[in-house]
Amino acid sequence: MSLDDATAQLHERIVSIPENAAFLKTAREFEQCASIHADIIGVVPGAFYREHRDSGADGARIFDIARKLGCEAELIPVAAFGRLDENAATIAAWLAAHRGRRVALVSLSKGGADVKRALALRPDAFSNVTAWVSLSGIVNGTPLIAWLRNRPLRWWAVRLLLWWRGHSGKTLEDLRYDEGVAWPAVPPTLHIVHVVGFPLERDLAHPWAPRAYKRLAPLGPNDGGGILLADCEKLPGTVCPLLGADHYLSPQWDALPLLTGIIAAAVVDCP
Repeated sequence: MSLDDATAQLHERIVSIPENAAFLKTAREFEQCASIHADIIGVVPGAFYREHRDSGADGARIFDIARKLGCEAELIPVAAFGRLDENAATIAAWLAAHRGRRVALVSLSKGGADVKRALALRPDAFSNVTAWVSLSGIVNGTPLIAWLRNRPLRWWAVRLLLWWRGHSGKTLEDLRYDEGVAWPAVPPTLHIVHVVGFPLERDLAHPWAPRAYKRLAPLGPNDGGGILLADCEKLPGTVCPLLGADHYLSPQWDALPLLTGIIAAAVVDCP
């Protein structure tokens, strides 16, 4: 079976799960929804969100979506490539400062790992969080770290570059892939939605995606950014697989209406 065929079959399995199918239907009909149940959306950006805004890691699209929904949004000022514990503390502090408000979180890529660590270390901070939408969340780490570690010259060159730019090389170790690590307990009041790109090879639109895709291809279907798609079947909450989109969720077709609907469905009460 080709990698494209395996990706398509996995996509069909995930979208056929009743909870996922019902949520996607709501997302596509978000105009029918009303009664927003979040006062503010906290945006947890992805890695290098200050240096590489063209990756979408800065969450600019999320702020546009929040304006469309009439909901306030604020960037949570995590370090651009900070250690998971460090960024988790920043997220918990931000949530504590907004304890009196109903909060929805939207994380991007590495920001998903930061939120997961915050949920593990400070579950009390999530008492007023109604929804967490993880966009291409690297919540289990990524096998790209092992790929890089097995190439010592590349490994040390990357660490040197991180040091030169003021980032911690130890963050690479934080992002080691481990599918066996148990998820922290998820509060019953917290709805988690995972949005993951399911690209066929021809769908790798972002310039960075083809290299990552080929490096992970021996391990099976992947999103061209570090996520093994088979892991989506084990994630807690709702999974929205976007066929034809890579890790950066900027396919050749216009994904903004669907992303808007997904966030709306997560933060809006629907009849």
